[in-house]
Amino acid sequence: GKNKFVLLITLLCLLAPLLYKLYLYRRAIKERLKEIEKNARLVKVVRNKNKVMKKNRVICMELDPTFVEKHPDFPMMSIGQYFSQLEPAKETKFNNLFLQKEFEIVIGKFLLSKFGETYGQALLPILGAGSVAGSIGGFSNKLSKFLAKSILLDDEMNASDVPDALSFDLSLMELISFINLHQKVITPSADITPLEYLGRGEKAAGDLSFDLGDGEFPNTFDLNDFQKYVAMMETRIREKHGQYDPDDMSFPPSTPVNERLLPGLHLGKGNLKYTHTKREGIEHRLICVLLNKLSHNYYKLSRRESMEDFFKVICDGRECLFPEELIQGLINCGHTVQVCPRVILSNFGMQLCVKEDDGSYTYIPTTLMLRTGIERTSDGSPAYFCSPHGGMDVNISGPIIGRGTRPAWLQFYVSIGGLTCFHPDEDQDAPWAEKTSLADVYSHDVAIRAIRMCAVVAITFNRVATEFNLPFGGYGILGMCNDSSTLIDFSLRGETNAYPLLSTGRYLNHIVSYLIKLKNELNEAITTSSEESEDEKRLQPVVDDTLSLIKSTSQLPSDLHISPATLIGTSSRYNASYDVPVFQSIADAKAILLEMANTAKEYIQ
Repeated sequence: GKNKFVLLITLLCLLAPLLYKLYLYRRAIKERLKEIEKNARLVKVVRNKNKVMKKNRVICMELDPTFVEKHPDFPMMSIGQYFSQLEPAKETKFNNLFLQKEFEIVIGKFLLSKFGETYGQALLPILGAGSVAGSIGGFSNKLSKFLAKSILLDDEMNASDVPDALSFDLSLMELISFINLHQKVITPSADITPLEYLGRGEKAAGDLSFDLGDGEFPNTFDLNDFQKYVAMMETRIREKHGQYDPDDMSFPPSTPVNERLLPGLHLGKGNLKYTHTKREGIEHRLICVLLNKLSHNYYKLSRRESMEDFFKVICDGRECLFPEELIQGLINCGHTVQVCPRVILSNFGMQLCVKEDDGSYTYIPTTLMLRTGIERTSDGSPAYFCSPHGGMDVNISGPIIGRGTRPAWLQFYVSIGGLTCFHPDEDQDAPWAEKTSLADVYSHDVAIRAIRMCAVVAITFNRVATEFNLPFGGYGILGMCNDSSTLIDFSLRGETNAYPLLSTGRYLNHIVSYLIKLKNELNEAITTSSEESEDEKRLQPVVDDTLSLIKSTSQLPSDLHISPATLIGTSSRYNASYDVPVFQSIADAKAILLEMANTAKEYIQ
């Protein structure tokens, strides 16, 4: 026993220096961690507007200089310009990696919260929320790494490594592949189908919908009661929210993103105003509800329901059963109606601005950038496109609807909210949100056909979405907002200026099949009507227009499969859709596409 004790003492003596060093190392690690935590809490970034631009300028959603110069009343900067003005508040030993990670968390959380509810859920969730976070995290990592270096370092850095840090590195073909995979693995659950929502007239308003499905909304609506129902909705809004100003045109206050790391940067629209008042917005909703309910009557007709039970609108002393009849009634009683396809840039709610020291705002136009799939052969430069929002515009002005300084703005499209129908279309009153017309305003006869075709497309898209149980009412799978209105424009004019067109082969075939099915059902309903001659005259145009849609849908161009032969048309449609470049990437892409198209013309035409 004595020998064991001596051996133990000897061993302890030998290990004591090592144990002491381990203790000191552990204590040093703890102290270092405390120092890191202290630095992490204390680091602060400031914005230096007078800072001379360094060589490591952050390139991010750069604005086209010509566009900025044309609008001096709207102070603008790119998000890259804002990032390039940031610097540490004071000299610090703060590690570049930690600042980068902080930025990555802040930027990633911000983007995920904005895109995750709309773009992320509808377009990128291949395997659920994780893939959305992964896709967004990929370029938030790229951006934050470059941003941290730019803020902390003054030496030269290779900015060409980040051509545009807020561009999704996805092509159109990859995007649509993800959408189709999403449809295979995600099965939505909904108590109310898209077709049922169309019958109610709207979906997005929730418990403030005009028709809650409880039978309270009249089955025969007298247009003379239009303002009465607007006032009733205003009362419901006051009861729910406590306050309501019918003449208000302001947006909700902008909120800071992260004052410590991104000083002055706010989410929101600053001091911008809506194009219309809140009361006018309610009026737009109500006329859309009426048009959508009347569109649903064509589905009832295809199901051989009695026309006596259809939803009706009394306008100009006449009973309107279908949306084009209501539009004609409005024209008859003194309204002006303009119809044509239009497009704007979309940012999916990621609107940014910088609050200046005097309380004013500098605006940061944003969008969603994706690859077209086209690259310049000479240097491999990719052509990007900015996510558009397009639809069939319907502007109405007159004694009942559209009585303000601007007409009532409506637009027909398939919505990310899950319904293909007429939607209210008021927006921010800003130059980067101005619409681009993709065709001349239609003549009277063509406009009436366009409204009728909107009803046919609404029935078809919502029917396919309902019977196939598609997520988001088929948005992205049946096509984007552009596609739903382009079917109509292409049918009416035999050509289109819309870009991009993303209808996929699988569901494009279903759309054609369901259009054929609807045509046959409508034709049967007409020929078996008890009042054959009168009903045939009234309903034959919808059969003819459905047939026209079948033919045009079968021949619609697609931007998913690029070839030298299609480059010419693609370049022309891209140029028309982005007539006024807001972002430098658009101007660059137009040049790339034009160069590639000219080469194609030389050898193909």
